[in-house]
Amino acid sequence: MPSTQYASTLHILVLLAAESDDTHTSVSLAARMDTNPVVIRRLIADLAKAGFVETRRGAGGGVSLAMAPETITLGQVVDVIEADMTFDVHHVTEKSDKDFLSDAALSAIEAQRRELHAASIVELDRITLEDLMQASTLRADLARLVADGLSDDEIRSGYRIENGRLVRRDS
Repeated sequence: MPSTQYASTLHILVLLAAESDDTHTSVSLAARMDTNPVVIRRLIADLAKAGFVETRRGAGGGVSLAMAPETITLGQVVDVIEADMTFDVHHVTEKSDKDFLSDAALSAIEAQRRELHAASIVELDRITLEDLMQASTLRADLARLVADGLSDDEIRSGYRIENGRLVRRDS
């Protein structure tokens, strides 16, 4: 089963970046992400250790971004949580008879996995948290307008994209 750690970490970062004026706690983030606050606290601890977020304890405490979203790449996030962006390789127990083809196949598959992971990181280093946040806020704005009953034509004619948000053309 694939890990959701990377997606959950990005989810936390997008919420913190998009709602930087709001107070966020592990409990409030967990409720929005439909998970346990302990899971969120573990991810936040990794992000804090890397310097991506700051945490404050006590009344009025919470978590916030410590860096500008445009300075955080998705590849850096992979490094922080030590995620493998590829696939798992199965292992074969040692046998008395050497199976050279099976051993060579596993070696080649592992090399492929490492190359795929490296290529993924290179690509993810081209995408910033700012990019992901803007894509998220645009989708959220569009979903709100559709939920309010606006048609495609009304949205196209009445709204424009500005700083990663949909804003009324007349504002």
